[in-house]
Amino acid sequence: MRTLILTAAVLTLCACSQEDVETANFGSDYYKAEYQLSNATSLELDFYMANAELNGDKRPPYQDKYKVAHLAQRQDSTLISHEHNSGRQVSFYVHAPYDDKSSYSQTYKVKRKHRYHWLAWMSGEALAHSLIEQRTSNQPGVIRIRLFATAASLEARQQAQTIRLQLGTVSDYLSVTQCDGGLRVNEQAIDLCDASFGYSYLLVVGSNGRIALIPQ
Repeated sequence: MRTLILTAAVLTLCACSQEDVETANFGSDYYKAEYQLSNATSLELDFYMANAELNGDKRPPYQDKYKVAHLAQRQDSTLISHEHNSGRQVSFYVHAPYDDKSSYSQTYKVKRKHRYHWLAWMSGEALAHSLIEQRTSNQPGVIRIRLFATAASLEARQQAQTIRLQLGTVSDYLSVTQCDGGLRVNEQAIDLCDASFGYSYLLVVGSNGRIALIPQ
């Protein structure tokens, strides 16, 4: 009862919403996380994020107030910071505003002070998205690559190392020593010559090869 009275008092004093109170951390970054938004589709996309209520009930993420970014097709990634509440449940929603049938929503429990890739991609004709923890693996003299597969039955080969990729998942890191043809996916040479040696990347691939290369 005391908690309810205190919450009501805070709402009255600051004239703010329940959501504002849930994330009122007085300047602290304790509940913030960073997200690198990437559009690896042929659609223009709107990205939305909505914190679940503290009791776990989901808020509808497709309201305008939850929109955090708009990315054109294959546009460069954008980095945002989002403050969740103590429940850490966030609904992620991606919508193609010029193709009303294309949208996808999923809820994740995020971690405090983490960095994520929020990747929109196409699973066949369907829009999908994935939340992937960012993890750098920089090494001198090589291009470090993690692969994300948007199609089934993909196989990556780097010299004598072969990895079978799983649809909608990210692989372990590979070290690529030759930017042009050093990495092959289903025997297609992948051009990585726009990458920098000594740095790490997320490489999105499909049945026709490379789709996007995203710095870590």
